[in-house]
Amino acid sequence: MTLAFGYVRASTLEEVKQGSNERQKAEILKYAKAKGYDIEFFEDKAKSGKNTQRPEFERMLNALGNQPKVVIVAKIDRFARSLSDLLRMLEYLDQKGVGFISVNDPGIDTTTPNGRLLLQILGAFAEFERNMINSRTRAGREQALNRGVKFGRPPLKTRNGSFIDGRKVIELKKRGLSARAIAKSLGCSITPVLRILRENRLPIG
Repeated sequence: MTLAFGYVRASTLEEVKQGSNERQKAEILKYAKAKGYDIEFFEDKAKSGKNTQRPEFERMLNALGNQPKVVIVAKIDRFARSLSDLLRMLEYLDQKGVGFISVNDPGIDTTTPNGRLLLQILGAFAEFERNMINSRTRAGREQALNRGVKFGRPPLKTRNGSFIDGRKVIELKKRGLSARAIAKSLGCSITPVLRILRENRLPIG
């Protein structure tokens, strides 16, 4: 028989107690039997779908060398909780020559032409969304700059509120002063002096 991997997951122990994983297994087994697949299960218990660092999920990925034809899940949200994660993982499976089927999500079957087309459409939407977010971020930043908003770290100040001249710190250091001596000379604490020295890769002694 053709090998297939079945992946099931419950987010909480309560879901496990209520039989979520067993129901997923039953649905996957029914599908696999109808298609003639020999199923091997990987089961995560009380693991959030937001986290891809799931023991059985990772074990399944590491076992792809056993050459399963497909990975089968009962519902797509058992496999991934975001479109970006889903597309990334499906691309990885595709590179390994492994298909993906979600039993209860019509059309999610990358072993068929229609399923692969749907995957491409989802990928296009995800890229469009990323571009829109980046565009809005750039526009917001430009508007903020036009209003005089400054980005980055705030300027370093001395104890009396005047700004610390980084060039002066570097100059004093090159004259051989220690960080503590520079701080005393500028009337500030040693912390901002140390920061300037580190940022300019100068010795702090």
